[in-house]
Amino acid sequence: MPTILAAAASGLVHNQDILDTVAHNLANANTSGFKAFRALHQGLPDAAATADSGRLGVAVTTRDLLLTPAAVIASDSPLHAALQDDAFFVIRGEAGEPVYTRYGGFLLDGKGTLVDFAGRIVPGENGDPIRLPAGWSAAAIDSNGVVSALDENGERQELGRIRVARFANPQGLEALGDGLYRPTANSGEPQVASPGDEGFAPLRPGTLESSNVDVAQEFVSMIVAQRAYSACAKTFAVGDAMLELATRITR
Repeated sequence: MPTILAAAASGLVHNQDILDTVAHNLANANTSGFKAFRALHQGLPDAAATADSGRLGVAVTTRDLLLTPAAVIASDSPLHAALQDDAFFVIRGEAGEPVYTRYGGFLLDGKGTLVDFAGRIVPGENGDPIRLPAGWSAAAIDSNGVVSALDENGERQELGRIRVARFANPQGLEALGDGLYRPTANSGEPQVASPGDEGFAPLRPGTLESSNVDVAQEFVSMIVAQRAYSACAKTFAVGDAMLELATRITR
């Protein structure tokens, strides 16, 4: 009998995790550069498992990062750019370490340094910050990731070139929040280059990548998880009632 309760309880946890993941995806349906997650659950790998083994129910819970392409939307900033392949922009984390993002909404801070929305530095090819000299204006990014601006004579000069990276298994990246990721043993080491280099697609300047959340599919997943959660709760209640009956018989 305890196996019934344990299996039902694991089903409750399983479907609650699906609902949590769906809620997270729907909350970010309009977040530029957001990549949806999918809750994955594995049943018992041993088909011969019995009630006596105490191993019935759902076993493993993970979240898979979905890197399917998303639509591109126009932006009014010349420092915004969208990726057109499976690469990631390279930026500096809080401790100066490289972290990776799909969000290309860059801007200049008060010192004229190219940064992301949270003020994290976007390094150039040599790893140094890309800065706009005093008196220069009209900074922009082109399709090859080159950042340029108009000098004091009105001539466009190159300031630096942003970097992108690709991973052998991007689903293995660790999500850090704020649309940032860092490599793990499962993702492999980054292959770093610049947009437009061999094997890397050019950027789409003046645009941003939207979220890849499929709202309709998320609602389908939510309804299925709700029904399954309700069924598991009913199963738990039935098991509890049977235990109560067995207890009364022994009195």
